Order: sequence, then structure tokens, then C-alpha cells
Amino acid sequence: MKVDVKILAVVGVVLAAAFWFYIKPNYLEAQAPPVYTEEELAAAPRPTLVLEERVLNLRSDPTAPHYVKVAIALEFEDPERKWMGLSGETLAKKNEEFALELEPELHRIWDVITSVIGEKSIEEVSTEEGREALKEELKTELNEVLHDHKVEHVYFATFLTQ
Repeated sequence: MKVDVKILAVVGVVLAAAFWFYIKPNYLEAQAPPVYTEEELAAAPRPTLVLEERVLNLRSDPTAPHYVKVAIALEFEDPERKWMGLSGETLAKKNEEFALELEPELHRIWDVITSVIGEKSIEEVSTEEGREALKEELKTELNEVLHDHKVEHVYFATFLTQ
């Protein structure tokens, strides 16, 4: 009879611990996911891949070649909001992990960039409107070759023509 009381006491303690450490925090005190405003969503950081600076050929007369020195940052969509609320070191680390994830795709990314920019003349990329059109074309072409990630914005950190 004394053994039965001890077993019941142990079972009672285990059930109380299960309630306290699992059921209570997960069900009774569960918090609703945060609701973000449109402004917060628009201002939230996104996965970003910063590409190294390169010198690329522009379409030109072979006797007078033209070049562009370009550094590009590609900002990708974040449909699952994994980057929401990140900043500083945490954001930098998450972007480094994202860059490693995209490393197998870099040859495709650079091929698209080289091809699209190489089709442009210096006159086409010398104006603000021309550079904006180039960004849109790069975004469209990159999204055709990248199947798992979608480019949302293209930024030129450096854009020098010669």
C-alpha cells in the first residue's frame, strides 16, 4: 500500500511538472504573433547579397571601348518575415548566411549581370532613367534564373562609366 502512494506521488509530481513547463507556456499563456503595420513591413530589412565591385564592358565601337565599374547589392523578398526586427550584428550575420546559401548561384547571377550590362551603351546608362531601367531589367532577368529566391530591388553602390 505504501508503494502505491509513492507511485501516485511521483506521477502527480511528473504531471504537475509537465503542466508547468509545457502546457502552461504553450497553451495557456501563448502569445499571438505580432501584427505589423504596412510602414513597419516596408521599412523592415530584407535578405541582401552584396556583390563585389567589377569592371564590365559596355556595348561600344571596338575602336573606342567603354566600361562600367559597378558594385551591386541585390535585395531579395522575405515572404516569411525572417529578417523582421533584425539589426546590427544580427542582421549582418544573417546576410552572411544568406550569401553562403546563394554561393552556388553566383555564376548565374554574374552571367545575367554581365550579359544585361554588356548589351547597354554608355548613352543608355548615363542618365538616371537609363540606370533605373537597367535595374528593372536586371531584376527581371535575375528572377528568371533564380528559382528559390526573388530579387525585390537592385541597388548600385558604385556605378562609374568610362
